[in-house]
Amino acid sequence: MPRCTPLFLLLFTALASASASANVPRTSTSPSQPAADVTMDAAHAAYAQQWDTAIEQSSSGNTLAALIAMERLMESPLLADFDAERRGRAAHFAGWTAARQKQPALARRYLQQALQALPGDAQILATLVSMDLNDDQPALAVEHLTQALARANGPLPIDHHVISYLQHHLREQPVQRMALLQALFDNGWKSGGIEPTGLWLALATLQADNGRGDAIPATLARIDSPGEIIRLRSDKRFDRYVDRTDARFDPVKAAQAHLDALRVSGLLDRDLDARLVDFSSTLLMLDRNEEVLALTNDLAEAVAEGQSPSAAKAEWLGWLLNSRIGALRRLGRTDEALATAKLAARIGALGPDGLEHQMNLAFVLNSLGQTQEAGAVMDTLTELSGYGQAAQALIQFAAARQRGDASAAAAARAVIVAQRQDARLFYREMLLEEGDLDAAAAVLIEQLRSPLERSDALASLQDMRVYPSLAGDVRIDAAWRELKQRADVQAEVARVGRIERYDLVGSTTSR
Repeated sequence: MPRCTPLFLLLFTALASASASANVPRTSTSPSQPAADVTMDAAHAAYAQQWDTAIEQSSSGNTLAALIAMERLMESPLLADFDAERRGRAAHFAGWTAARQKQPALARRYLQQALQALPGDAQILATLVSMDLNDDQPALAVEHLTQALARANGPLPIDHHVISYLQHHLREQPVQRMALLQALFDNGWKSGGIEPTGLWLALATLQADNGRGDAIPATLARIDSPGEIIRLRSDKRFDRYVDRTDARFDPVKAAQAHLDALRVSGLLDRDLDARLVDFSSTLLMLDRNEEVLALTNDLAEAVAEGQSPSAAKAEWLGWLLNSRIGALRRLGRTDEALATAKLAARIGALGPDGLEHQMNLAFVLNSLGQTQEAGAVMDTLTELSGYGQAAQALIQFAAARQRGDASAAAAARAVIVAQRQDARLFYREMLLEEGDLDAAAAVLIEQLRSPLERSDALASLQDMRVYPSLAGDVRIDAAWRELKQRADVQAEVARVGRIERYDLVGSTTSR
């Protein structure tokens, strides 16, 4: 399950950069006013100056001193004399500052006051989303985020990890999930500056399954990435909307067009961001492995020499190194691929996806036949979701079987079985590891029948270009190819989709 990343840092940046407009303006005096009013204006001016000082303290990180001042300012009767905009912004800053000081009850009280002054304000609602997530109230976060997206004047800067977490929370609530995705779509939200085409595919799928076929063409218009186009072509739910003679729905042409679009969007500045990662993964699909290495050589060398990026860049560098692993693996440079996986795990630990990179290192070791080393890496991971526990147990299961430890293998197997509803992929892989093709076929057919899992299952079955299996994958890859050819699997595929041949390399590389 995706992990939640609080929005506080994001909101801090947004609020701090907007502090000039958020500060409570001072009340000016008028020479025509009577003496009593002049005294009152001076009091308001001093009060507004105190807000300016407190907001500046909060924005600069001194939230304790700021909150002490803001609590007093919020209780002052002078606040009622300001207009709604000033009252709302002041209360918003006070609520945000209280949240930073881990006083959620006070924060929510101030934020509700802010909403009373500025009903439906997107910034205030976004701060409440952060509060909801930190209080482990995802349903409330979805409600507030959907409202914020609808009210925002432009794309709302919400971290993509938050969206992933909420998507997972709503996986069994298709109507609510569709509403949130539609709100993101209508808001023009982007993930790290690029179109989240995977989310738009999920939205189109939900629209197809819930009687919203009229909305599908507009959704598909924003899907241009080759992986998602392959999924559209493979799934019969989209046959009415995909013109298979149109170059836009040709995955190879789409991949090249996607690269060109990324270049035009500013890729040439070589900034470490989502665009660069997307560019590298698209090069991999086109089998342009040497170009991936050229793109990442200097970065990999700097990391190998001990340099580390800022926390803001670590996320993207980790995934860029992950693309480099794939290119090295395909070129037969497996020692370098393993060394790069270790670098990615080190850099990834500085960002929000450290667990994923540690797991990736374990899977690389396992594919290279270093099963015990892979198990040792997985053994260090704690506080995993059910899905993560299943991934961990799969490597531990293989390691235990290799060393003949029946007790450890049984314990790992029990974890995978317990999580099989949320982690059918790893349950299926375990069955392939055991050589139980009948049971593995039953799981794959379940995935094909599941509205949620069908897209990924069909994508895994497409006829892509492949490379020879690595030492640790030879047996399980052979079992997978046998599984694909079974009559019962082929019959289910024919019912819900199709398998086509593509001159592209899939993410599984040797399958």
